[in-house]
Amino acid sequence: MGQHDERTGETSSHDTAYRPKLTPFGDWVAGRVRLLAKGGRTPSGVNDPGYLRNGASATAAVAKLRHGIGHEIGDDSDLLAWVLPDADDAGIAGRDADDSGEPTPRERAAYASITLFAMHQQSIHDVSMHTDGYVTLGRAVGRMAYGNVNENGIRRLFDRLQTANGWKETVRHTRGMIQLLKRERIAINYGLLAQDLLGLRSGRERANRVRLRWCRDFQRGYGEAKSPSASAPSNPSA
Repeated sequence: MGQHDERTGETSSHDTAYRPKLTPFGDWVAGRVRLLAKGGRTPSGVNDPGYLRNGASATAAVAKLRHGIGHEIGDDSDLLAWVLPDADDAGIAGRDADDSGEPTPRERAAYASITLFAMHQQSIHDVSMHTDGYVTLGRAVGRMAYGNVNENGIRRLFDRLQTANGWKETVRHTRGMIQLLKRERIAINYGLLAQDLLGLRSGRERANRVRLRWCRDFQRGYGEAKSPSASAPSNPSA
């Protein structure tokens, strides 16, 4: 039985339950937020040490991205290099782009995930709020809920997210959940979040699979927090 890391959700144990791996799109989003946190070559070509090491480029990008939450893609052109998937790679950008000028589902999911990460990471300089472990939003929220004086409120907000109608409402409730996770300094896998947000916009059947998995993961996360010595699954995907 593996030991469970409360912050990252990673363990040395294995689980037979279905755990979706990162797609090329999810991996691209994970790489973007990892670049913001830990540094590397930015989209503008600057080598930056990252937000965790107070890199100037990453610090400025995190601040701008955080302010982009809730706005339309394109409202701030400075964000586009960070949030637009590579159009030359169909595995990342998909094949649903057209000349209408409307953002594609993948563009919306990437934009929401990366801007929410910026909010999550803002003012936290000692640990990344992205983890490569298998930590979906549901699992992280379940872990946060156990023993929390506001457990009932957390459950209500999670229920509102699960029943959200429309993209803006989904993003608004996801933002509320991320704000609570930030307060508790609980990381999630932002590549998985992007995939799940995309899934919620990919037809009723796929959206229901995302909601069901989030509910299952909530229960697993709650159980992990209740019995931290119990094994918990991991699915590093980067």
